[in-house]
Amino acid sequence: MNNLNDFNASLELQHIYLEVYAERFHFLRQYFEGYYCYRHGLVTRQGNADWEQIFEHGIHSTSASNIQNRKQLVRELRLPLSVLTGMLKVLVRDDALSLDAIEQLLDTHLDYVILTRDEFYKLKSAGLNERMPADYYRQGTSAYQNTDSRFTAVGISLSC
Repeated sequence: MNNLNDFNASLELQHIYLEVYAERFHFLRQYFEGYYCYRHGLVTRQGNADWEQIFEHGIHSTSASNIQNRKQLVRELRLPLSVLTGMLKVLVRDDALSLDAIEQLLDTHLDYVILTRDEFYKLKSAGLNERMPADYYRQGTSAYQNTDSRFTAVGISLSC
């Protein structure tokens, strides 16, 4: 089964490559999700990507770790889609786009965080559901390149 998951993850990488190369970024979320599921073995009995399992596999906020009802939880990319897309655009700009480069980028930066609905709305109200705080990009700050900085900025703590 692991070989099949690797094969399917490779297919998702190829989809991502084609979409980025053609500058069609609007479908990346579904390909990222599929890649993540296959990469981590989150599949159904039929071998399809199972996004529901992300709720068990993802990094939970302290508040979300105490909640059993899945309907009260939200899955969120650790780095917003726009940031991941920006990283892919840099690869294109630098003429470094390849399957290996995409795989390395996703294996390093693609992760999911499980939040309560209240925490998600708190993130959204602060305008941090689609972007990182400015300090994420400022060298010399404690938030510089810290993937958890948008959660920390609104008082969400993650259980590691």
